[in-house]
Amino acid sequence: MVFKEEIDEIDRKIINALQLNPDISQNELAKVVNLSQPSVSARIKKLRKNGILSANFGIDIKKAGLHVAKIEVDDVDIDKFKSCPYVLSILSTNNGHIIFVTGEDYSSMEHFVKKNFGDVEMKIIIDVFPHLIMPVKMEKNGCKMNCRECPYYLTGQCLGCPFFEEYKGKLW
Repeated sequence: MVFKEEIDEIDRKIINALQLNPDISQNELAKVVNLSQPSVSARIKKLRKNGILSANFGIDIKKAGLHVAKIEVDDVDIDKFKSCPYVLSILSTNNGHIIFVTGEDYSSMEHFVKKNFGDVEMKIIIDVFPHLIMPVKMEKNGCKMNCRECPYYLTGQCLGCPFFEEYKGKLW
């Protein structure tokens, strides 16, 4: 669904205020945009209904002690990584995919990338602005890697898949 209506200056102010403080009350927001609370409520409802405004809960990557890297791959079956806890996001481009991976330590992240994507360049993300809040897969379902057969796991170079029963990390 593509939004067909124009977003006016008040809508932009509402969106900006919510981005800066998602917990702002509608009464406070009404003061910021100089409208009544019911008017602000109606605008937020319209923006949500049309798919322009949405909320996404996740983890503050930096505060959780996670590391993030970006890799670019040409030809890979991305469907098998959609439920993987190490994959934060997959962006499909006109000539491949940009994949953001995460891990509690660099070694696990590096070995996950090497095992699944080969010798691609992994660019470590040092800092982000604003904070990187990402949905992290927390339910124990999905990829179910067999870490008992992985040389990286067996030699202590990888914490294992967070959904693996002998996972050695602390977050999942």
